[in-house]
Amino acid sequence: MDEVEKLLDTVYTGNERVTREEIRRHAVAAEAPANVVDAVDALPEGEYAYDEAGEALAQLRSGAGGGTSLTGGVPPEDLDDSDLSRELRHLHETRDETFRHGPPQALANHDARSAELEAEYLRRFPDRAVDPHRLRPGGSPG
Repeated sequence: MDEVEKLLDTVYTGNERVTREEIRRHAVAAEAPANVVDAVDALPEGEYAYDEAGEALAQLRSGAGGGTSLTGGVPPEDLDDSDLSRELRHLHETRDETFRHGPPQALANHDARSAELEAEYLRRFPDRAVDPHRLRPGGSPG
């Protein structure tokens, strides 16, 4: 059984959702390998169900080994359009929590991952629809 699966089996015993910090506490206490602890540290702040944590950690660990992502996540160019949109949505949903309560490393990782994913989105969709109601007077959509 993989180290991540062992860790998650322990953490989620009797729990449906746990925080990133709880997962980290268990990883450190279990003396999990450094790459597992690093992947847990890279998770955005928040609560996770077992399957959400497992998927996120698998993506972080696989991206850290051979991808070009600076944050250890799946390189943005390797995500299909729906995964890219989902990742962006998740980052935007977790922004306030990370900003207010995350340690400096988590905030820096959140900033870097947001920049990576947003740059990839703009590369793929340079002509995205701009809502004219969001423009300031004198502003232009392009």
